[in-house]
Amino acid sequence: GLKVELDDVPVESLVPAALRDWTPPAGEKLGDAFVKALGDFDSDMDALISQADSAGKVLRFVGSVDVAAGTAAVKLGRFPKDHPFAGTQFADNIVAFDTKWYSPRPLVVQGPGAG
Repeated sequence: GLKVELDDVPVESLVPAALRDWTPPAGEKLGDAFVKALGDFDSDMDALISQADSAGKVLRFVGSVDVAAGTAAVKLGRFPKDHPFAGTQFADNIVAFDTKWYSPRPLVVQGPGAG
């Protein structure tokens, strides 16, 4: 198996940098205040979605493991609209195994996840 420590896995946060050390205004509920503050960044995400769509792609937050390189990463990626990751809905989880046996067409396992 692959021996990787969590600290060795780069994770690209979906939380805007300005909100990573954010605290809610006094007297406001954390969750409600955060969602309200997050709205200020909707145009940034809309731009990323539009750019991907113009290129015939969709955005998906994906974890990847490269066994040969011994690396793992989690990031927002752009995938063609006919890619298996593009068809996920709601709380779907999906795993694509691209191996010497399943290449160039990966083995795809998809189903309901934890949300």
